[in-house]
Amino acid sequence: MKLYKIGDICDLLTITPRTIRYYDQLGLLPNTKRSDGYTRLFDQHDIDTIKSIRHLQKTKSLPLNIIKDQLFPSNIKSTNIVLLTDSYSYKTLPLSPDLTIIPLDETASNHAQSKQIYQYIHDNLSNSAIFICFFHESLSASYISIAKKFSDNTYFLYPLKHYGMTHYMITDYINSNLHNYSNLTELHLVINRLITLGFSLCLLDSLDYYVSVDQNVFSSHSFLESVTAYHPILLSTNQAESVVSFEPNFFANSDAIALRIDTLLQKQKRYVEAACIFYTHSNRLAQALQQSLKSYCPNLSCSTLKISNWSYHKNQVNFISII
Repeated sequence: MKLYKIGDICDLLTITPRTIRYYDQLGLLPNTKRSDGYTRLFDQHDIDTIKSIRHLQKTKSLPLNIIKDQLFPSNIKSTNIVLLTDSYSYKTLPLSPDLTIIPLDETASNHAQSKQIYQYIHDNLSNSAIFICFFHESLSASYISIAKKFSDNTYFLYPLKHYGMTHYMITDYINSNLHNYSNLTELHLVINRLITLGFSLCLLDSLDYYVSVDQNVFSSHSFLESVTAYHPILLSTNQAESVVSFEPNFFANSDAIALRIDTLLQKQKRYVEAACIFYTHSNRLAQALQQSLKSYCPNLSCSTLKISNWSYHKNQVNFISII
């Protein structure tokens, strides 16, 4: 997802900054995105919306309040929105505890799982609700196959990959901010944006936690002992996961890690909705990283939070997650 500053949009569409700000004030560009310095950012949907506004003004002479109602109808203020997941996805992905969880038999076929999902929704949830489903991508077939059983614009699917703690932040953010959205269009745009632009740097245990080296393969130099003492850092996004570096000591390299976050933010015009450093055991490293981030990203508000119910008790991990 490419983001633009207001000057880029003005050049691209031959429009004045004043006009864009006026559209924004009227709520015609509700899909709000801002950098960590509070600069307004725009994406392709905003460009398409501005084009639609100008087209309707030119061809139909419609006033802006009517155009707003056409493009962004207020259609969910009085509607019950249910944020859903299932027991397998909840166990596999870090998700908000405030989601409604569907009990699911992990060993069942796709067809059987589809029946379980539909039956739970049918038996336990209101027919007048809008269902927003967050689930592990491996279950896509089970969710998609029952789409025709629901009325149009009531059943929406968001398959997720496993990366860092980003999905916890996304689902928690959406749950906490549902009251801010008056229409489905904006809600879907925000969810898709958070999924697309969110990322995590995962700071893992040293390699000797994951790799058992046979002493028989050691040469007289025993270099593998030094190699396995290094800590991998993974960059996880909804598109891919990759190893970005190996560090001998996270505390000694907290500034370099903060600089890497700064570089990643620059690639997306420094867009950020929320940032958090999650830790599994001690918060000492989390605080060191938070302090280093302040020097590179002074406008970035970054909290720290201990991960509850961590499954791997001996495995110490830190996630710097940003949405």
